[in-house]
Parts: sequence; C-alpha cells; structure tokens
Amino acid sequence: MAIGMFELYKASSCVTLILFLKYFISNMRWGFAKGKANLRAKEDFNNNANATADDVERANHAGRIIQNDLENLPIGLIVIWASLLTVNASYTVLEDGEAACLTHLVFTCLFCIFRVLHTIIYELKLGLPRSLVFVLSMCSLFGLMILMIVCAFYLPETPSSAR
Repeated sequence: MAIGMFELYKASSCVTLILFLKYFISNMRWGFAKGKANLRAKEDFNNNANATADDVERANHAGRIIQNDLENLPIGLIVIWASLLTVNASYTVLEDGEAACLTHLVFTCLFCIFRVLHTIIYELKLGLPRSLVFVLSMCSLFGLMILMIVCAFYLPETPSSAR
C-alpha cells in the first residue's frame, strides 16, 4: 500500500482528535477531583465540604497531569502540522516522497501513543517509566523536526520575480 499525502492528513487529523479527547477526559477527571477535594470555586455546586487530604492529593495529581499536557500537547501538535505542511510542499520534488510520508506517519503515531501512555503511567504514579515515555515522545517530535528540515531544503527555489 502506497502512503501518500491523503493518508498523512487523515492520520494527523485522527491524532489531533485522539490527543484532544485524552486532554478533555483528563480535564473532566480533574474537575470532578477538584469538586471532591473542595477546590472548585465556592459558587460551584459540586464542592465537598467533607474533603480529606487524600481527596486534595488526588486533585493535585490530576492537575499535574493537565499541566503536563498543557506543556507538551500544543508544541507537539504544532510540530505535527508544520511537518505535514512541509512534507506536502516538498512531496513532488523529493527523491522518495513516500519515505517522507511514512516517516511523518510513524513519528506522528508514536507521539500520540507515547502521550496517551504517559497519561496512563502518570495516573499509575510510576516515575521512571513515565520519564522514559516522556523522552520517547520528545524523540518522536525531534524526528518530525528533522524531517521538516530535510523536506524544507528540498523545496524549490522561489523565482526572484515572485519575491
């Protein structure tokens, strides 16, 4: 099966949706945990006046997961879509456009898998595996950035009349 630009748009769109859903579910979980810990705004209906220290710790833990997503997902999505646009712009002039597409597809899917795993491992409070998965997710972004640079240098020169 040949992998081309249409597959990259589909995959990048699906990865964006998966990462958004992961963020949305984590955010909803954090909201419920904050209510149980009596950490929501006083006017909110789901505060718990009988919150325990464990409830507060669970809410803080859920908040740290959200903070980590806020630090990593935006740049990840920017890199994924910027890489897609660069591969798309250079696809016809690359010696092996399909290899560039496959590279983008693999690194994009790996980033998504590692970020979902990161959240699961974070929830399980496994520090070392969480760090390993974080590093792997960053390596997938580095791979996409390298692909972007390679493809950018294959872009055709702009005629001086168009500058």
